[in-house]
Amino acid sequence: MLIGINATFMNESPTGLGVFTIHVLKHLAMLHNDIVIYTPARMDAVPAGFQRIVSRHVRGSLSFFNNLSRFIYINSVLPLRMYRKGVDVLFCPMIEFPFFSRIPAVVHIHDIHPVRFEKEFKRSARHFKLALKQLSRGRKRVTVSTEYVRDEFLEYTSFPEEDVDVVRLAYNSDIFFPRKDSGREGFLRTYGIERPYLLFVGNLFRYKNVESLINAFHSIKDKIDHVLVIAGKREYLESAEEQDERIIYLDYIPGPDLPFLYSYAEMLVHPSLSEGFGLTLLEAMACGTPVVASNRASIPEVAGEAALLVDPLDTEQIADAIMRVISDEELRQTMVERGLRHVRGFSWQSTAAGILRSCEKVCEKHGYSIR
Repeated sequence: MLIGINATFMNESPTGLGVFTIHVLKHLAMLHNDIVIYTPARMDAVPAGFQRIVSRHVRGSLSFFNNLSRFIYINSVLPLRMYRKGVDVLFCPMIEFPFFSRIPAVVHIHDIHPVRFEKEFKRSARHFKLALKQLSRGRKRVTVSTEYVRDEFLEYTSFPEEDVDVVRLAYNSDIFFPRKDSGREGFLRTYGIERPYLLFVGNLFRYKNVESLINAFHSIKDKIDHVLVIAGKREYLESAEEQDERIIYLDYIPGPDLPFLYSYAEMLVHPSLSEGFGLTLLEAMACGTPVVASNRASIPEVAGEAALLVDPLDTEQIADAIMRVISDEELRQTMVERGLRHVRGFSWQSTAAGILRSCEKVCEKHGYSIR
């Protein structure tokens, strides 16, 4: 079974989707050696022999030209290249796939945010809705990250429930683990952090609800010595940054730095209103950092009993939870231990194995060999 991978959205600075793709492909290559990956950006963690470099003009970005070029490529050049290569099944790590192709495909749905938050996703929301309609046509199977996303996806589409598989995501255990305090001062100096800090990591779309976190922080900042560090790409910020010397905005954080940023934080606060999975929760827990998180969407499913869950729209509840973790050392230590135990149940090997099974299922259903 030759598996083609549509990684045409990759770029040189991978964030959530790119990180997911790299780890899945790295472990998929360990389980199955018949793979061809179509990507504009080389992935060092994945064997070079599996990668076929395509034009940089299709890479993922905020550029309309890049995104239009990728859409055209996926629906014209990619099917032809796969046909000539003899690809048996195509895996798409996001909802971008050829609309007209006889090759069976497995498409991963991370969330349906572009449908629920059309204003924030703008032009991409229209493409997402079109792609959802096209999913029901042709030989498709869908993988989703959580039960929550599965239920939400089925609510918005007429896709057959029996063709949807839940495949949980994971975190990179090779780099996300508690870091020694000996490097704390030098690392934090690099980012201009001179005090204990509360941490938020993620994009700055409105549904991430950073505003509630800022309001909660304002209500207690006179009682604590901490600063609030918000690590997320500024290009997604819809309003002006809150001007407060106790709030530090960081932009893109290089992957190797993230474990240190988590490890040295007093806690991660994640008040999102909607989440398809919530990878930052696992990364923080793996670094021995307590997590205060929203009680909505998939977050309780992913965080389990290892996080302190709050109503994300209740700033008083968020503030109280922050104060509890700061002031109660016994609670803090319990959360650290629970988090470290909890993350052991997640691995990219399991994620890759689940995707491989889905590829086999769609081939079997449509009469293709899984040799």
